[in-house]
Amino acid sequence: MKGFFYSPGRIWRVFRLLLTFFLLIKKRSSFIGIRPYSPEAMHEAIVALGASFIKLAQVLATRADFFSTDYLEALKTLHDELPPMKKEAFTRVYSRSFSSMNPFSKFNSVPIASASIGQVHEAFLEDGRRVAVKLRREGIEKRVRADIRILRVMHALFRPLFSHYTKHSIEAVIEEFSAMILQEVSLTHELQNLKKFSGALVMTFMEGWRFDDKEALKRAGVDFHPVINTLVHFYAEQMLVRGYFHADPHPGNLLVDKNGGLILLDFGMVKRIPDSARIAIIEMIKSAHERDYERYVASAKRLGTIVYEAPEGVCRTDVRYLQR
Repeated sequence: MKGFFYSPGRIWRVFRLLLTFFLLIKKRSSFIGIRPYSPEAMHEAIVALGASFIKLAQVLATRADFFSTDYLEALKTLHDELPPMKKEAFTRVYSRSFSSMNPFSKFNSVPIASASIGQVHEAFLEDGRRVAVKLRREGIEKRVRADIRILRVMHALFRPLFSHYTKHSIEAVIEEFSAMILQEVSLTHELQNLKKFSGALVMTFMEGWRFDDKEALKRAGVDFHPVINTLVHFYAEQMLVRGYFHADPHPGNLLVDKNGGLILLDFGMVKRIPDSARIAIIEMIKSAHERDYERYVASAKRLGTIVYEAPEGVCRTDVRYLQR
């Protein structure tokens, strides 16, 4: 299995995928004669590469400024349309998880959702309560660690293609992403996060519509504008007041119930923001609103989105882009 993680074919596929992201973001048609994947081929490559690259793609799927509509649609399906574990793998994972006891009166072996790190099954406890049970994919932690090593090697290869003033920011993103995805593969870590958010030890079965499914919400008579308002206030409070937030809010993890309430799923990626960063974020938002160039650049440098040694021209370009 270890050899598969580092096979030449897999490494080449990672290179092609990352090169595709680079070309699409930079709006370039090719590099050293290699063209980007088509949307369909990109989707196929991401699914084949597995958890780490699916998570990376889910983050990029929120960036309409990077990708055209056809690529965004291909990325969007990665939120909840992934193949489940094979029957043999599922049996082994389930047996290891509940070998000493079986707390369920009924367990549906067909998953109701299959994601990059694990899959979710509907089950009923002995007292009749309906619950959602998350099972981690077999061998996922070893695969993720191998992918992180490959990403770091690829970063070294791609580093010369980026501006001196963005190299360190990209490196920081890779390191942060690596740390967070390793946390997500730990169900113990997710359980601790759930305690901090809701005090629940067992995941209650929740039903709703995807946050971005406007047609379904419209048919259900749910007014979307108050939902947006609730989401903005919720995240503003989490990030700027509490400093502890759900860090994986893609549409597959955000549901809306029949009363217009928000349902957050998957607490594997949760992040703390130190006081200094919270203050810098608030100052950046305020200075952007007031078009205060000096304060904006100062707060951006404290956050690390602009390096301290960046020349005036680079800073002005960033601000002009913000103010368009």
